[in-house]
Amino acid sequence: MPNDNAAPKFNEKTLEAFLEGLLDELKHPQDAKLLEEVRRAFRKKVPFHMRSYASALMILRAAGIYRPKATRQAPQEQLQRQPAKREQFKSEQPRSEQLRSESPRNQQAQNEQSRSEPPGAEHTNKEMISLFVSMGKRHHLKPLELKKRIAERAGISPDSLGRVHLLENYSFIEVPASESQRIIAAMAGAELNGRAIEIKPAKKRSESVSEGQ
Repeated sequence: MPNDNAAPKFNEKTLEAFLEGLLDELKHPQDAKLLEEVRRAFRKKVPFHMRSYASALMILRAAGIYRPKATRQAPQEQLQRQPAKREQFKSEQPRSEQLRSESPRNQQAQNEQSRSEPPGAEHTNKEMISLFVSMGKRHHLKPLELKKRIAERAGISPDSLGRVHLLENYSFIEVPASESQRIIAAMAGAELNGRAIEIKPAKKRSESVSEGQ
């Protein structure tokens, strides 16, 4: 027997009026053939001892007093959806495996590329020359500060400047050959960290040796 303790109470007079209208419609059905077909299906599906309860339940639903619970998914529909899910899983699995296998290769390629590029490799497409800088480690010279100071005075990008080779009393900085004279002129009389700094063309090793003799 269905247990419906949560069902709201209904008005008996309303129910009686509904049943009277139902009996009257049974005496004069609009579509006797359709009614007979539904009757056969009802008797075939619903057991004899539950037919009165099924009728009562249908009346409650028709009167809007009782709401049906969420219907469970039909077994046939579940069986139809399961293969589709399996196929989707199979199609996604090779893709995820491919991504996992490609990730180490991509990372390895990036590591090899970074190892193969020496510092300042981004400037290889430009002709670079070295300029002498009159400050070094002893003066607490920092490459980034030097590049920033040159860029500010020469009006160029710090990224266009190459490596800074720090030595004890002086340094060398790689600059684009096309910008070297502009940098030298711009840095004339400049200061860095409160100290005068001089930048000029770097002498070749042969010139340094001949002057030292």
